[in-house]
This record gives sequence, structure tokens and C-alpha cells, in this order.
Amino acid sequence: MRRPRGLFAVFAAAVALVSCSSAPKPPDGVFDERNKAAELAKMGDSFMAKGQYASALQYYEDALKSGSSVDDLEGVAASHASMGRAYLAAGEADAAKAEYEASLDYASMAGSGAARAIATAGLGEVAYAAGAKEAALASFEEATALAGAAIADKAKAEKAAAEKALAIALHDGAVAKAALGRRPEAIADLQRAQAINLEAKRWTELGANRYALASVLSDEGRPADALAAALGALDADKRAENARAVPGDLAAAASLSAKLEKDAEAWDYWRRSFDSAMSVDDAVSVRKALNALIALAPKLRKDAEGTRYAALLAKLDAAEGKARGAPSP
Repeated sequence: MRRPRGLFAVFAAAVALVSCSSAPKPPDGVFDERNKAAELAKMGDSFMAKGQYASALQYYEDALKSGSSVDDLEGVAASHASMGRAYLAAGEADAAKAEYEASLDYASMAGSGAARAIATAGLGEVAYAAGAKEAALASFEEATALAGAAIADKAKAEKAAAEKALAIALHDGAVAKAALGRRPEAIADLQRAQAINLEAKRWTELGANRYALASVLSDEGRPADALAAALGALDADKRAENARAVPGDLAAAASLSAKLEKDAEAWDYWRRSFDSAMSVDDAVSVRKALNALIALAPKLRKDAEGTRYAALLAKLDAAEGKARGAPSP
């Protein structure tokens, strides 16, 4: 029960924030370029949320050019980290690693602990995607330490960026710990990240924290607590209007309700997951919801609805078969 690309979901706003820290106010031209880069990064983030990685990458590259034009080292580091995130989400691990390494270089030149934490966590993401969970966890723990030191040492504006970087490192480290069977530690780290993001009202990041927490709690045999976390993730993602995440939140709530033998509630959550997935063209979530509704219909004596959903699933199968060039059944 893991949201697609859930390990990467909390990076978007954090990377942008690092490039807007304190120091003496720059000349107007520098300030204009930094604002331009920040706006370009936000546009890139919006395309990332839609899964349009090529478009996101173009905006991040434009943000990099703006930052480079005025030698904004933290902004350049942030842009490289954003590009790394886009490449990794697109499955191009080597390109992602190169971008995160460049981000770390510029973060070191800038003397920014927050930016170094983000780049280090990004390298951990690359390691985790390659299956090197122990190496990934070491990177996440290093990022946690870097962010913690930055919170203690930096001025208020940079402290905010460092706190966000800390929440990222805690979240990613928790996912790695859970994969390594260290679930109690993962729960503690996710709760800590959740508290940071809740205080700052970072709803998208909070949704990711709560979704991951629901998964770990479920694996710990605590389905009632897991359901509360999944519904908390749904609330946060609705606040953020994070439409791509909502189908997964609802599916998690449905699965956990079924585990608690609350079949009627599970049915309602699956219906809502289906509706939400249809609205954002999420074929994987649509299929998952349809299969669940078809299986649940006889238990709830909803034969007519089950037949209707089975017909919809058949249409989906036919459409996907046609798209692959296979003959329709």
C-alpha cells in the first residue's frame, strides 16, 4: 500500500524554498531573476504533479538558467535537485544521480546546510530506487543531520528551508526503515515529519507522511490506526487539491475498512476512489477500484452494481488491448 512515487512526492515545494533564503537583499536585477526562477520552478512542480516529466524538466532547466545568470548558488542547487527529481520519476536514474551530485556541489559552494540536505536525500532516493536500501538509509540519516544542524545555525528564512528539508529526510528515511523491517522507528520518524509539516501547513507533504504512516501501521497489524492515518492523508490532499493522490488515499481507506470488516464503508470508499481516478485519467487506480467493487458486490447484495462495474472493466480491458494493438475480446 504505497502511493505511486510516494517517496518522491514531498520534494517539490522544498526545493523551491531553498532558493528563497535570507542574506542581504540583492540588487533589483538579482532579485528579479530569483523571483523568475522561483516562478519557473513552481510551474515545473505543477507539471510534476501531473506526471508530465518532460514539461517539468524544461521549466526546471529554465529556472537553472535564471539562477546561473546571477550566480545564485542556492537557486542553482535547487534547480539541479528539481531536475534530479524529474529524471528519477521518469526512470532515468543515471541522469538523476548526476543532477543530485551537481546540486550537492552547488549547495556546498553556497554553504547551505538545507540545500545539502535536499541533495543528499536525493542521492538516497537514487540508491533506494536501485534497491540499495541500507545505502539509501545512510544518505537519509546524513540528510537528517544536515537539516538539523541548519535549523540550529541559520537565520529565520533559512531555518524554514532547513525544517522542510528535515521533514523530507525523516519521511524518506522512514520509508527505507520500514522496508528494512524497522517499523517502530519508521513510525516515530513519520510522526515527527508529520508534526513539522502540520505546523507549517504543508498539506501535500503532510498527505505523503500520513499515507506512508498508514502503510507502516497496517504492516504492524494496527488497521484501525492505519485507517485513521489514511483518512488524515485524504484530508491533507483535499486541502492541497492534490488530485493525483486522492484516488490512492481513498483506496487505502477502502482496503483498511475491508480489513476491519466494514464492507459497506469499504464499498463507498472504492466508489469514491473510482470516481476520483476517472477524473484524473488514472487507469491503474480505476482498474484497482473496479476489481474491488466487483469482488465486494456479492457480499453486499449489489448484483446490479457489480454487473455494471464488470462491464466497465471489460471496456477498459478492450481499450487497453486496442492501445497495445491486441485484438478486442
